[in-house]
Amino acid sequence: MACHFVRWNVTEAEPDTHRLSKDVVLAANNTAPKLRKTLLNSQILLAEMMFYLYGIPTLPEIITLPNGKSSFASSDLPNFTFASAGTTIGVMLSSEGHVGLELEILHAHRAQADSQQSPLSAVEQMWISMQNDPLESTSQLYCIRQSALKLLGQSESSTNTLTLHPASGRLRSSILPDVQVMSDIDGALTWACAHAPAFSTLLCWQYIPAQGFIRTQILSPQQQNDSPHFMKLTSLPPAK
Repeated sequence: MACHFVRWNVTEAEPDTHRLSKDVVLAANNTAPKLRKTLLNSQILLAEMMFYLYGIPTLPEIITLPNGKSSFASSDLPNFTFASAGTTIGVMLSSEGHVGLELEILHAHRAQADSQQSPLSAVEQMWISMQNDPLESTSQLYCIRQSALKLLGQSESSTNTLTLHPASGRLRSSILPDVQVMSDIDGALTWACAHAPAFSTLLCWQYIPAQGFIRTQILSPQQQNDSPHFMKLTSLPPAK
């Protein structure tokens, strides 16, 4: 099944909300200014993607599930997830299965803080120690973990349900048996896309309002990737 991952480096001063309902805009206006801008831009990007892929002119109703994840009210519509880092907004969606997305700006102090918030396993520490840039690798592992936790609808502290084995390109979730994550570093931005069940294809897009959607690459589990930072983690069998 094809999944879509789109990024938008926002430069517009005010968001164009013509694809959002009045209720959605009103609800966003009742939040803090910084959150309002991020929320509106995320919903705008999702709305534009829904129009581009499915011809739906206005963003469908979104609800919050008991686990805190956002979802379309209609089960006939794709599963989606939001992420943001700096001025970059990201959306991932798929017509089948579940998705999780995380974006991170590479900063040494952020990587150090994240490693303190999410203790690293001995396996992860060993892998990080063998990399050329340990702080960069720590940030990428954090991004991978967060994308999978978002997919599972779990909080950052739920580390006991997910284990990563980066050296072998594997992971294990005690909640879902077939989770796969793809991740890369693009300049100062780290991204990680998680999907369950496993990907068939990940279509990557860049959104520029004046030009629309520009497809940047197509990734599949079988193909080799030229990026030295590209990582793919597939599920190990459930522990007995």
